[in-house]
Amino acid sequence: MSSNFYQTIDVNKSSMDIEKEIRKYWKENKIIEDILNKDRNLKRYTFLEGPPTANGRPHVGHLMTRTVKDTVMRYKYMSGYDIGRRTGGWDCHGLPVELEAEKHFGFNTKKEIEDFGIEKFNEYCRNSVFTYIDEWNEVDSEIGYWIDENKSYVTLRNDYMESEWYALKKLFDENMLVKDYKIVPYCPRCGTSLSSHEVAQGYKNTDDTSVYVKFRIKGSMNRYLIAWTTTPWTLPSNELLVVNKDFDYSLVSDGNNEYYVLSSTVQSLFKDAKILKTIKGKDLVGTHYEQLMPFLHVSKNALQVVPGDFVTAEDGTGIVHAAPAFGADDFDIAKEYNVSLINPVDSEGKFDNSVPWKDKFVMDVNPDIIGYLKENNLLFKSQKIKHTYPFCYRCGTKLLYYPLDAWFIKVSTIRELLKKNNDKVNWYPEYLKDGRFGNFLNDAKDWALSRNRYWGTPLPIWKCSNGHYLAVGSREDIEKHGGNIPDDLHRPFIDAVKLKCPECSETMEREPYVIDTWFDSGSASYAAMHYPFNKNFNTEGIPVDFITEAIDQTRGWFYTLHVISSLLFGRNAYKNVMSMSFILDENGQKMSKSKGNFVTARDFISMYGADPARLFFYTGAPWNSKSIDKKLIGDTARKVFGTLSNVYSFFASNANLDGFVFQDLEPSSNLLDRWLLSRLNSTIENTRKNMDEFDMHIALRNIMDLINDFSNYYLRLSRKRFWEGKLDDEKKKAYETLYYTLINILKLLAPLAPFYTDYMYQKLSGPEKTIHSEKYPEPDNNYIDSDLEKEFKYAISIMELSRRARQESNIKGRQVVGNIMLYSDMELNPAILDIISPELNSMDIKFIPFGERPVKTTVKPVFSKVAPVLRGETNKFAEYLNSENIYSELKKNGKITYKGNEFTPDFFEIHEDPSPEYAFASDEKTGISVFINKNIDSNLLLAGYAREIIRRIQIMRKDLNLEYSSNIKTEINVTGDIRKSIEKFMDLIKNETLSKSIEFSSSNDGKVWDIDGENVQISITPVN
Repeated sequence: MSSNFYQTIDVNKSSMDIEKEIRKYWKENKIIEDILNKDRNLKRYTFLEGPPTANGRPHVGHLMTRTVKDTVMRYKYMSGYDIGRRTGGWDCHGLPVELEAEKHFGFNTKKEIEDFGIEKFNEYCRNSVFTYIDEWNEVDSEIGYWIDENKSYVTLRNDYMESEWYALKKLFDENMLVKDYKIVPYCPRCGTSLSSHEVAQGYKNTDDTSVYVKFRIKGSMNRYLIAWTTTPWTLPSNELLVVNKDFDYSLVSDGNNEYYVLSSTVQSLFKDAKILKTIKGKDLVGTHYEQLMPFLHVSKNALQVVPGDFVTAEDGTGIVHAAPAFGADDFDIAKEYNVSLINPVDSEGKFDNSVPWKDKFVMDVNPDIIGYLKENNLLFKSQKIKHTYPFCYRCGTKLLYYPLDAWFIKVSTIRELLKKNNDKVNWYPEYLKDGRFGNFLNDAKDWALSRNRYWGTPLPIWKCSNGHYLAVGSREDIEKHGGNIPDDLHRPFIDAVKLKCPECSETMEREPYVIDTWFDSGSASYAAMHYPFNKNFNTEGIPVDFITEAIDQTRGWFYTLHVISSLLFGRNAYKNVMSMSFILDENGQKMSKSKGNFVTARDFISMYGADPARLFFYTGAPWNSKSIDKKLIGDTARKVFGTLSNVYSFFASNANLDGFVFQDLEPSSNLLDRWLLSRLNSTIENTRKNMDEFDMHIALRNIMDLINDFSNYYLRLSRKRFWEGKLDDEKKKAYETLYYTLINILKLLAPLAPFYTDYMYQKLSGPEKTIHSEKYPEPDNNYIDSDLEKEFKYAISIMELSRRARQESNIKGRQVVGNIMLYSDMELNPAILDIISPELNSMDIKFIPFGERPVKTTVKPVFSKVAPVLRGETNKFAEYLNSENIYSELKKNGKITYKGNEFTPDFFEIHEDPSPEYAFASDEKTGISVFINKNIDSNLLLAGYAREIIRRIQIMRKDLNLEYSSNIKTEINVTGDIRKSIEKFMDLIKNETLSKSIEFSSSNDGKVWDIDGENVQISITPVN
């Protein structure tokens, strides 16, 4: 009894149309809201969004990170978890926003901002951070990223900043947040310091001029110390020279002058120099020298040689020029020797009037400095070098190391805790744990927190005229200390708040800084929940279970989250972290707007569709870069969605014809059913393992392999079971197996491709409103039969080898052959061989023993191995190997014995040449060899023609979009051997093509096909 329970689908329906239909379905049925808001009282799996800034458009890289986040949350939800903190987040402060505002107003200096007004400037910044928020939200909808946008945390909100104030007060009270005068990485363009993790993101290769400079030893006319530097602009501020006290230094005579350099550098620096003596670095310590450039006043302890462990033998001369105002090591050693700082450079990176290069940017003065050295005979030599140098990762300006009063978090004091907490984190890929991330922890620097900027979380520290400091940890604290709470905690409103000093009652003013915006995003684990003021959240929710962002966040967001959680709570911020690499353009180049190869997220979805895009991101490990590959995207979508649509269409057409509706899966004794259910359940087991280990790319491979076996082998070998006979128990079990496998494949695939799987789930009339409310499949070990899977793997190998052998010998797949001989170490179950026999298309198929293979085997010695053993007998041994049974001996005994010497297989090259009468293919992995008799007689030729006719009619059925079960009337205009073939195999052709009748006709109305050079006209007409 026929029915239409299962809907007919258009197998050519585009991904975009499917996605549009499903988005509408989700909206009309409130699917997303129900899942986001449903608390099933299950164990929790906590997510944390890495906050982007919405003043830029989302690009294809954002699309990948959001796909991975969504996949993990969907999988965990289907696996029996309630997802905690499934919300978005927005990073709103910092230089990226300020730079966009500066560009908008045409400002180039901080003074211009202050003249314009901080209030107006910050108001623009506030509004600009949400410029593209609608596009971000639309892209999230288009890619299927299910998060609660209405509950997103926003770092500019007072509640969020108040939580940060709480944290900063805690650090201040514990003496972990301190003010100090230090050398810090400094951007003269932005007029502010940078933290070590910001600096780590801005290193670039650059070409600079390095100089070898002659410092004349005091009291000498011609004796010098040679120092090397890549920053000539710092030379006017030289105050010390530093050596390694344990290194060897040589005094070298070169012409009229004498020079001290590291002994190992003499050969590279001098051509024909004479070494006068060699001493240890400690013997140079205390040597005084003349000031290089007499522009600046230096303290009495300056201009001497001092020891320093930071001096290495890798670059330069082993004598380091120290300008304490412009280097951290220099600064520290100057403090040690009580040498005061001299700094002729202002906050814009320009020289002041104490040197001849007033108002010039220091980097631009390098040629002038070198010119001065030449004129005064102080330059030994100069040369161009390529090296890495830190640039401002926001504006691209070369950084200076510059002395500033700043607030620091003493991160260096908790390095061991940071490493201990990192041991608790699962990293994907694993090598980052002790590599890029772990190495950074080993040398964790104190965090330069304060910024001399405007749009950011204000530093909550007030100071009175007596030098007392007060840290404020909440809005309530402001009132407690006599201040008025502004409606907006940002500058300039917070700057106007005056407090009463609790120690001396003097008026206190706020320190005029905002904080590093990375502290904002790094505080998301607690500040997003307004901890500790929100009593519904406690620190049991830390660490979160999963975070992921791009590789550049390894020393960005991942680092600051880890540091802040360790500082505040003594624990890691997250349990699992995935670092993703970049999406490159079609030529393997990094994408950027300046190159013109930038691809927005919206454009990428428009080009390929959401589900094909999502699968593309899993065609390789997410932490490996991948280039946009149109062919790969299309091929993957076709192999997955196209194949499953064809499987469903086959099922629906035949199930409706037979009136089958799935109720339950009953055990089947059919070998094909048993194999497919075993493959399904072992795939479920492997897919779950890989999804649990965040190897989603391997999980997709598992699923695609199953889809291939399902369509190309199970369905191909089972087709007749669905076409023949009534709905008996055997046929019912075939339908059950097909339906059960198909719906479980869709469930496996659902977290990866949410639109298509829900579309097909509705067609299969799944029991839930959406596939995403289903439970993720669990393996049923009762169905897993590893031996049966192994046997079918061999059977599939036989089918593929047969196809390959035919192709290489130009024997068509539909051409019936006389016999096929198979050799294998494992003989196939005869019942399975019977199943695949129709696909092999041979009159006779049999397994043969090793000795009956139609091959000629030759064994030749590997002379380089045999000659040292046999020496003069080697050529005779090669002749001996031509003996008829020599290979059988090697195969049987695993060795050949010759004149008392034993030779194992690695001493030989073995060549097998099949008989020219047979097409041949073999597979080393399975040990299977296939031999196909190439002799095609007239009867076999006619059988082959019948197969060709069947194929042409099936193509015509597909062109007419006929249901699999639709009957047809067939007319054929043909003569000769092809007509004889049709007459002989009439019943076969009728059965295979569902032709009620086949008639010969002289009409020229049919479609013309070329079969072996003869025109064949075929017309088909659907009939009831």
